[in-house]
Amino acid sequence: MIKRIQDKCMIKKLLNFTLIFTATPLFFAHYNARASTSLMVSGHAGVVGQATYNTPPKQSTYSAFRVPIGLLFEARPTDNFSLFLGLEYAYNNYPGPSTLLGQNAQATAHASDDKTNAYSFFPFSNSVNGTTAYSQNTDVPTLTQAYFSYQTAVGLFSAGRMPRNWGLGIWRNAEWSPYSSLPTTTDSISLYTDFNAFDVAIYIDKYGELSGGTSNDGDANAYTIEARLKSDTSDVASSGVSQEVGITYSKFSHNNSNTSLNILDVYTKFYLSKFFLGAEVLYPSGTTQSLNYQNLGGDSVASLINAARTTLPQTMQSAIAALLKMKYQIGGNENSSIAAIEKSQKLIGTADREESHVLGLWAGYASGGSNQFYTSTTGSDITAAVMNSNIQPSFLMFNNTMPAVNGMPGGAITNTTFLRLDYTYESPSIGAFGPTVVWAMLNKLNDLTQANNKCTNEPSATSSVNKLCVGYDHDLGVEIDMSYRYTTLDRVTFGLDAGYWFVGQAWKIRDSKGEFTSPEGNYGLRASISTEF
Repeated sequence: MIKRIQDKCMIKKLLNFTLIFTATPLFFAHYNARASTSLMVSGHAGVVGQATYNTPPKQSTYSAFRVPIGLLFEARPTDNFSLFLGLEYAYNNYPGPSTLLGQNAQATAHASDDKTNAYSFFPFSNSVNGTTAYSQNTDVPTLTQAYFSYQTAVGLFSAGRMPRNWGLGIWRNAEWSPYSSLPTTTDSISLYTDFNAFDVAIYIDKYGELSGGTSNDGDANAYTIEARLKSDTSDVASSGVSQEVGITYSKFSHNNSNTSLNILDVYTKFYLSKFFLGAEVLYPSGTTQSLNYQNLGGDSVASLINAARTTLPQTMQSAIAALLKMKYQIGGNENSSIAAIEKSQKLIGTADREESHVLGLWAGYASGGSNQFYTSTTGSDITAAVMNSNIQPSFLMFNNTMPAVNGMPGGAITNTTFLRLDYTYESPSIGAFGPTVVWAMLNKLNDLTQANNKCTNEPSATSSVNKLCVGYDHDLGVEIDMSYRYTTLDRVTFGLDAGYWFVGQAWKIRDSKGEFTSPEGNYGLRASISTEF
């Protein structure tokens, strides 16, 4: 047995075993047999603790603890055949993704007594007894990857449970962070063909009981085609520019909730030496009878005839989400670039990186619905969109421990326009730190005429979505954050985040007398230790 270590992207640790069988000339004259297998192991782990105070709308104190662990094994018996196995575990009281595509499975302990909520998934609730209304425990091991890939003459063929992106995916799974939700995976068959600067991928997805963002009902299917024009980001120094322009179309269907969606996603990335620009637009459309869409203005009342299968019909139209991200490097030498900075942050420790100054800008828009704060009982059109819960421009305002409230952004951004400015200074000796300023506003407001009979100021653990008496003003407020990161040479990253949110009047509470109570400032602290290998 020969054991050797290889380097793959300088992150994955490789264990290679070569088995050499040579038969003795006595029995197998002139015969030699040789087989080679590579086993590549990569993973991540972290510990995160945080506490927030005066969290709106109830001015509550919230503490959270998360321990994520993930391992990915890749076995390569031959040069063109690979096997993948991925496992994720996260002890936490952080919520998972807030909006599913079309799940309609039973999720309450008292389905016969609660027809309204009996068949609606509870994205921010880990119990029905009122102990915790805002979060979801996911402290069970999850199989996130179990598939094979085979390189053929026409492209790379893969089948099994594999990672998948579903709209606004340009940053959705772009990088692992210790406080994000689990990756999205589905049971898929795919064919990926690379024509150097141009590639095409085709996916056939069959949903099962998978991690984040997928259906619990196996009757869901999707067909996806993705086309992308790209160049190598590591080639910026020689060519001066690197780009990636892609378009994805998915046809998603779920029989039990009569859901049929067309999901169009257009994205682009450009690296021009010291400047980066990335943009993405998501446009979903179609029809549904799924209760999962009630927090986007969909129906909230199940049919009493057959509550397990149907609600009132709804049409999703004019819903749109868009995201823009830009970076600019200040100073540096002629060989430095944004692409080189990002690459060094993923591969090497802080002490081996160059000093850098980077300005950043984010802008985002997720459309709202006129009935998003109080859902209809006669069928409705859904014009609201939602961003993935891993897109968090700020620590507090879009915190994944925020309660799920109709029409209001929290762990997932909806009905919101936001702008974020940040500056990061990194020194090889002390690490990276800098401030972030975020401003945001609501796109659609709550209807005052509905306040007395359509909303409540008491969140309920037995409801998948809370309809609180908020959202009467556009102003979500301004937040100021400070962050610090340092990565050791053996790839252990220490992080510290602190923030203060000047909570806007959109979160003021209206009581039964019609009087408003203004929110107080929200502040918090988060510490994390994580590693990738």
